[in-house]
Amino acid sequence: MWTLISFPMARLVRHWWWALLAALLLAAGTPASAQPVLQLDAASSISTGGYLALLRDSGGLMDADTAARATSWRALPGSVKLGYTDDAVWLRLNVQRSEEAQTRWLLKFSSALLDDVRLYRRDRYGNWQLVQRSGEEQDRRSWPIDARSPVLPLQLDSAEPESLLLRVQTRNALTTRLDIATPELHGAESQRESFYYGLGLGFGLLLILFHALFWLKTREAVNVWYVVYVGLALQSEWLTSGLAQQTLGLPGWLSDYWLSLVLCAALPVGVFYSDMQLGLAQRMPRFSRGLIVFFTAIGLLAAMLVIGGEIGAGMLLMQLAALTAMVIMIGTAVWMLPRDDGRARVFLLVFGIYYAGVMVAFLRNLGLLPNTAITQNATALGTLIHMVVMSVRLSEGYDRMRREKEAAQQRVVTWAEQQTELLEQEVLRRTEDLRQEIGRREYLELELRAALETERRTRQSQLDFIAMISHEFLTPLAIINTTAQQIARNLDAAREKTLARCTNLRNAAKRMVALVDEYLSRDRMNTEQAPFQPRMCSGDELRKLLADLVADWPDERVKLHDAAVPERLWCDLQLLRVAVRNLLANADRHTASGLQFELEVLLPSQNRIAFRVRNPGAGVPADEVPYLFEKYFRGRQTQQSPGAGLGLYLVRRIAELHDGEVVLENQGQEKTVGFLISLPA
Repeated sequence: MWTLISFPMARLVRHWWWALLAALLLAAGTPASAQPVLQLDAASSISTGGYLALLRDSGGLMDADTAARATSWRALPGSVKLGYTDDAVWLRLNVQRSEEAQTRWLLKFSSALLDDVRLYRRDRYGNWQLVQRSGEEQDRRSWPIDARSPVLPLQLDSAEPESLLLRVQTRNALTTRLDIATPELHGAESQRESFYYGLGLGFGLLLILFHALFWLKTREAVNVWYVVYVGLALQSEWLTSGLAQQTLGLPGWLSDYWLSLVLCAALPVGVFYSDMQLGLAQRMPRFSRGLIVFFTAIGLLAAMLVIGGEIGAGMLLMQLAALTAMVIMIGTAVWMLPRDDGRARVFLLVFGIYYAGVMVAFLRNLGLLPNTAITQNATALGTLIHMVVMSVRLSEGYDRMRREKEAAQQRVVTWAEQQTELLEQEVLRRTEDLRQEIGRREYLELELRAALETERRTRQSQLDFIAMISHEFLTPLAIINTTAQQIARNLDAAREKTLARCTNLRNAAKRMVALVDEYLSRDRMNTEQAPFQPRMCSGDELRKLLADLVADWPDERVKLHDAAVPERLWCDLQLLRVAVRNLLANADRHTASGLQFELEVLLPSQNRIAFRVRNPGAGVPADEVPYLFEKYFRGRQTQQSPGAGLGLYLVRRIAELHDGEVVLENQGQEKTVGFLISLPA
């Protein structure tokens, strides 16, 4: 219906306000005294926006020389957008091609409804000569380039700047872009353009065919009117784009008549179809009949004016009627919204998109909007979206009946879905139980893995310990072996040398005994069959134990204070022997030769007994104190002496098995270092 507004009206009657509007728009330009030169060296079409100067020729009386000498030239900031005007318009363009650019170019106008387009160039004497001509007033067969809109070839043999004059005149809206491109680019763009137009027209034809077949099946009147509605819109688009004139070779007068009569028919058809979409015949029958009769009469009157040769008057009447119908339909849809059953909202959405495209095109034709690819194709895009949504809207009516027919089946499906949902809930519950069980098993598996990892680390520690003990055994064995060989080779050696060698043998043997005690006692503590075997020991047994330990060192090396030995003690005598021996060995290791260290038995309270070992020394470094009783720890002072780092660790473990403790005393404050084992008595 509304396609008549979206396209330039042929032979439209000119009004003074259009001329005033165009003059105001032109006045916004600047004098063309410093017109720039357009450089031709690009891989795509070059827009002349910002490079054109414009001169209005009221009455079209100027020739090229007169126009060139005129002083009223104005620079155009963009494309040409003068709206509807009777004036001829002169355009001046300064161009220059680069040395590397080709010499053949094309001047392309975007509007397909320009009546007369002429190109003037200076000859070698400086006179302006008409070199090319195109437009709807010319026979299509005489156009220099076969295209849907005027295209003029331009041969630039010289690389020097050159001024071009273009004279344009049309009975339609003078709103157009002017681009320059090479023939190759123009050919590629024409192919894409033809593809897009063909795609849109083909889609429209498919819609017509689909709804025609749908009407044959359903015999619904709405499909017939939709076919007529879309058919008129496609014809308007086809004629306005210039594709009909190019394809059929139509002269300008015939295409104008055809387009005008199509627009006259579009008005009543559009009003009637909009009335059907809003359901006005059922809600407001008198109003509906009045609308249809009134706009049908307007359409017939406009058609009579066109047939009578007054195309401009007919199109002006059609434009005003279409704008009025548009306002009435939108106002009616808005009024129906509070009592809407869905039709008014759909109408405002579907037709609102189309109206927006129509208004953009109309404002472009009047020169109020720039002539860009978007504004030039706004109506086509709006029409395409409008037709698609309308087609979907028609299909929804039949889908509604199908949905009502399937309502009973849907209830059965709903019941089945409810049962399925109950089953799914039960499955989810069972799945959750299974997931929890799996989670528990995974947790147990993680614990088992952790235990296995602990066992692995423990086994590795044992292997490391055995390796270190084996290394420690090698040293005293090597001493024993070497010393024994020395004695065997020299049986007649001096008594002092023999005593020294015997002393070495004894010390090495003592070292091996200490290592065996450490290793066997640790193995014993980690054995499940006999980890700890305490018993009631007498005072005599304790005194003998202490005497045996002191006897392991030379006379006067260890000073024993055993006056406080209790008569009875609940303990594991063998483990206690290892603990005290380790403390004595540690004191011996840190006591210089010729000095003495002490072993003292104490009774700090009635229910406690303590064994204290003290030796002279500078004390333990403060940063090593927290690690003294750790397994395999050896301080900086013991790095040069043999040992496995297990002595103090075993002392602590034995004290813990007896529910006692071992502590470091003094730490060198009195130039002595002492360790105290405290056990329950």
